[in-house]
Amino acid sequence: MSNNYNGWTNKPTWNINLTYGECFRNMAEEQEFDDVEHLADSFEALVNELEFDGLKAGSLAEQAVGEYLDAVAWEEIAQHIADDLELFKEEEEWEPIVD
Repeated sequence: MSNNYNGWTNKPTWNINLTYGECFRNMAEEQEFDDVEHLADSFEALVNELEFDGLKAGSLAEQAVGEYLDAVAWEEIAQHIADDLELFKEEEEWEPIVD
């Protein structure tokens, strides 16, 4: 992870994780996801839905929100949460000890 802003790639990534992190964790625990990319796409879709709701199409506010969210490293957030929750870890194969 880069240390560009409080240990995150940039300020938008840090801020979105700070704002929605608990919601993302709940999503990751309650739903099934195929991989980190799928998790990241779901986080992005949720935030887009919440942040764009009520904004006038084509408005300056919509453009600003869009540019801000485009800067977010969604997979970085998803990987962080997946690591914390130990999602997508391959189970280690084990062999019984035979005497």
